Amino acid sequence: MLHSVETIKMVVDSAKAKGLKVGFTCGAFDLLHAGHVAYLSAARQMCDVLIVAVNSDDSVRAQKGPLRPIRTQEERCALVGALRCVDAVILMSDRRPNRLISMLRPDLYIKGGDYNHRQLNSAPLVEAYGGTVVLIPVRFDVSTSATIKKIVEASVHASPASTSKAYGGLILLDRDGTIIRNIPYLKDRLKVELVPGAVTALTKLQDAGFELAVATNQQGIGLGYLTFDEYVAVNGEMLRKLGTSGVRISRIYTCPHSVADECICRKPQGEMLRRAMADLGHDPGRSYMIGDAESDIAAAADAGIAARLVSESPQLEGGNRESIESAADWILLDAAKSGKEVGQCR
Repeated sequence: MLHSVETIKMVVDSAKAKGLKVGFTCGAFDLLHAGHVAYLSAARQMCDVLIVAVNSDDSVRAQKGPLRPIRTQEERCALVGALRCVDAVILMSDRRPNRLISMLRPDLYIKGGDYNHRQLNSAPLVEAYGGTVVLIPVRFDVSTSATIKKIVEASVHASPASTSKAYGGLILLDRDGTIIRNIPYLKDRLKVELVPGAVTALTKLQDAGFELAVATNQQGIGLGYLTFDEYVAVNGEMLRKLGTSGVRISRIYTCPHSVADECICRKPQGEMLRRAMADLGHDPGRSYMIGDAESDIAAAADAGIAARLVSESPQLEGGNRESIESAADWILLDAAKSGKEVGQCR
């Protein structure tokens, strides 16, 4: 059960008045695993009442980056609180537990054995009022970060290629106006709509052996019009819609900065494209860019790769714009003419 600071203080004071030993620990507890359960069970055996402080979403992001936590603070608190060994749960908005420790003054401050005494900034505080710091040996060599890494590694391993001819290479795609309809500062995943012909075009390229990745400017994040979480949710919906047709995006590269930030990654600079080629192991001679803005074309030129300028409705815009299907056909023809075939499998 999730408690307020005031309620937790009453629980601790009541336990101490009865002569009970109070233990306190804290953590993100993102993707609850066997290591967490073993550690918390061992902690409970050392005390009569175990209080667990779960880091808030904001405090986890501050420590681990914008893509964490995987589970929300409400989910994480509910999971930890459901464990038999945990007596009470409190949400901790600070990165470090010093404020809560000063308020609750637990008898034991307990942490996992992957820490050492010198790493615990709260240890002197606990020992100053007569408390004890306890480190519990690691029983399961597992972590949330390692679990996420394993999932990512598993997800990027496709089935062996067929024996059909493949070109090999990388297709870099802008997102808005190229794969999905262009809605300024889109943050509602329910409004995600694929551009007509996108699935057909990307399927052709993928079947020919090209790897697909996205490189997108998203200054709305830097300007505060949407959060990184909202942006990731929109991407998730796009990937889901593409995935139902068998289209797979290997990686998404993002520039979240505004023009005023003067960053090195924002298109028309080619930094995101060069990074994608380096990460995914492709050279410029086998890479192409498809985008709906002149900045996409300029970024491709800066990175030394060929590019095609597309539109959701090329028949209305005219000029040098084409549909994404037409762009895919041009790339396949160019790859064949340029001798970019790589044999029977990639």
